[in-house]
Amino acid sequence: MVAHRHPQGFTLIELMVALAIAAMLLLLGMPSFTTFLRNSEIRSTSESIINGLRGATTEAANRNRPVTFSLKGSGADWTGWEVTFLDDDDKPQTIQQYSKKEAGANTKVTVSQGAASVIFDGLGRITNAGADDHIRTIEIDSVVSGEARPLRIIVDDPAKADPTKPRGLRMCDPDKALADLKDPRAC
Repeated sequence: MVAHRHPQGFTLIELMVALAIAAMLLLLGMPSFTTFLRNSEIRSTSESIINGLRGATTEAANRNRPVTFSLKGSGADWTGWEVTFLDDDDKPQTIQQYSKKEAGANTKVTVSQGAASVIFDGLGRITNAGADDHIRTIEIDSVVSGEARPLRIIVDDPAKADPTKPRGLRMCDPDKALADLKDPRAC
């Protein structure tokens, strides 16, 4: 009696059908995946800037001397940020720095209101010599066009802040639809 052997493996047609299905699923999922990546880059960049600003505030209070947070470049050409202070010989010393390449290579950062740096005094408060002498609003967006959601960082001066609005450092979503819904994430 001769036993029939069942072929092992896939036929060429089965393999082609599986590859076609995989390609279709990949094509359907790719736009949402790239949007997810852009949003992650924007969020990482925003969080790094907020952390840098908070670190500068803390360092100023710990050192009991002025500490400066500065953005390097603007728009798509921004390269990162750094936190510095002047030592006893008036030479700048870097405390902390961040490079755009660390998390947000496809992000653009623009100061939409104010200067490109902010100085915190020995108590950790913003030193304010004029209306737009320091960072007030930072816009973070993607250089790649698409459906990425931009974020905004607001640097409020507690001494001059409107008592009805949140004070201090704040990250928010500039989407008007969220503001209309009174969503706490809105600016």
